[in-house]
Amino acid sequence: MNKENLNQRIKRLRKLNGYTQKELAKYVGVSHGSISQWESEITSPKGAQIQPLAKALKVDITELLQGTGFASNVEPGPDITGSVPLISWVQAGAWKEMEDINFVSESVPRYRTTAKVGPNAFAVRVVGDSMTSSTGRSIPAGSIVVADPDIEAISGKVVIARLDDSSEATVKELVIDAGRKYLRPFNNSFPTIPINGNCTIIAVAKQVIQEL
Repeated sequence: MNKENLNQRIKRLRKLNGYTQKELAKYVGVSHGSISQWESEITSPKGAQIQPLAKALKVDITELLQGTGFASNVEPGPDITGSVPLISWVQAGAWKEMEDINFVSESVPRYRTTAKVGPNAFAVRVVGDSMTSSTGRSIPAGSIVVADPDIEAISGKVVIARLDDSSEATVKELVIDAGRKYLRPFNNSFPTIPINGNCTIIAVAKQVIQEL
């Protein structure tokens, strides 16, 4: 087995936490170039940088400096592709009208995702039971839905949509049948909503994250 050095460990832990080099640099208080040089084994972090680096990577200092001794030979899980902001349903309803989505505050929570999404992707927390089902697909209340507005919405996809008479978005399955469109809940206790020019499809769901 190959012994893992500090520089390799920084890179592995950064990816494990879903950070970009730029994001990690911000948390540690160093330049993007510093992180790049550490991971390229050109330089190594200085003493004063170790504590904030360990904190950002969610390990203690000993683990950061010494690791477990060897690089893991365990098959890794899906790669973290980035993180997306967790926004409100009102913000989601207005997402397509925003000229610049960078208005989202840095204090807004972000969720790491393994889904391949574009730069305009976002996440919402499901409220209510309309998408909860005891059979088949289910998106229970409290789930985090990662959605991408730059993906084409086709029949059978779960979408984030907003009806014209509401300021809030909702999550439903898009059904297109014989030229007619509907928003269908997974829970049969809730009604299917016919749509005909009175609805804006905001984004297509790419991933559902459930917290225990």
